[in-house]
Amino acid sequence: MKQIYLKQTRLKGMRILILFQNVSKTYPNHEIGLKNVSLEIKDGDFVFLVGKTGSGKSTFINLLTGELKPTSGDILVNSLSLTNLPQKDFPYYRRLLGIVNNECLLIDHKTIYQNLEIPMLAAGHSGKTIRQSIPLALGLVGMTKKMNEYPPNLSGGETFKILMARAVVNNPQIIIADEPTAHLDYESALDIMSLFSEINRLGITVIIATHAKEFVDIMKKRVITMQNGKILGDVSKGKYGWII
Repeated sequence: MKQIYLKQTRLKGMRILILFQNVSKTYPNHEIGLKNVSLEIKDGDFVFLVGKTGSGKSTFINLLTGELKPTSGDILVNSLSLTNLPQKDFPYYRRLLGIVNNECLLIDHKTIYQNLEIPMLAAGHSGKTIRQSIPLALGLVGMTKKMNEYPPNLSGGETFKILMARAVVNNPQIIIADEPTAHLDYESALDIMSLFSEINRLGITVIIATHAKEFVDIMKKRVITMQNGKILGDVSKGKYGWII
């Protein structure tokens, strides 16, 4: 399944995919979200964003998805400047992204197949591509047999796997997840983290904001620690809270 899902598996670590250049974000109430943040994320990286609530993780994610614009500095994704991108072009930019969070709910009265079909139709894919891609995306997360089920019949862990399948079905370059294990039991959360690792092995860049120390420590990926809107540490194969 892994070999055939992506039409082209990208070479990891060969180029800078995401670039934050002296990025700051100040909210209207004068609260600081980010303060002069600069970093590079390469194509194929797996990055954990960690830090206490209010450290800047959500601001970072929302700037990357285009929900927010920086107060100063520039953000480049795939050499595209988000700071200067017209608002009308953000829907096209977001096709590079697969976004996974607990607020992206499934539609209860539509089957799992139909839930995955919606973003593919929005992206303009042909019926043939849709019929081929949905089973592959579900197979990637081990949920092919649930294709004709309805969301209310799924467990919490199964629902999150479907959200992951929906995020990858349009073959994004970047998967962004905000607290993906927050409402899952340990075994389900471990399964989800393993799936993120599998997705990353396909060449997709993965960025996860999390408080889940145990999984960060187990997986030993790149860990960016944030505090008060600044980067406190950036460690390759790190653990939660390392600030070397």
